[in-house]
Amino acid sequence: MQKRQMTLSAITILLAIFLCWTVALTQSPDTVFIRQDHNFDDTLIYATDTIVFESGMRKQILIGTTILPGTHNQMDANGSGLYFQKVTKSDCHGDSYEKRSPDKINTIINTDSTLTVDINITDNCCYEFLCDISVDSSRTLNLIYYGYDTYCSCNCCFGLTFHLTKEKSPEYSDIKAVMINSNRKTIKPTKK
Repeated sequence: MQKRQMTLSAITILLAIFLCWTVALTQSPDTVFIRQDHNFDDTLIYATDTIVFESGMRKQILIGTTILPGTHNQMDANGSGLYFQKVTKSDCHGDSYEKRSPDKINTIINTDSTLTVDINITDNCCYEFLCDISVDSSRTLNLIYYGYDTYCSCNCCFGLTFHLTKEKSPEYSDIKAVMINSNRKTIKPTKK
């Protein structure tokens, strides 16, 4: 009888430890420490902030030029067989930059499995960009960008390259054209 009670107690303790461990793994908040210089001269003065997330599913830190994750536009594009993988920012490409030059599409590389679009945009010199995509009913890909960050008193030309993958399936028709920020003047047809 005593052996049976010890075994039952050991099983109960192990089960309690297992349940506590499982709860701790699934509900533990994540913490991110952010350190940023808030001074505009040569002296570094850091401010440190802490962000505590309620769950691992809610941790989205957007830094620099990046994809704005999980938008309705991207979910619709995924349903059309198009997946936004990454965006890269660079210097202006192509022709010499003129102040306030319009946004333009430089190149479109369209293969069976990928679509890469390089564009020039003009925006505030101190901006980074949050990027998104959408696809309309005419199979036109809309490259969307939002400038954000410190506002400076100048405009600059930037290059953005949108990297997408395509689902290989006969049910998805190919992208016919590309435009920037819903501006129909920037439309450029795709070629294979």
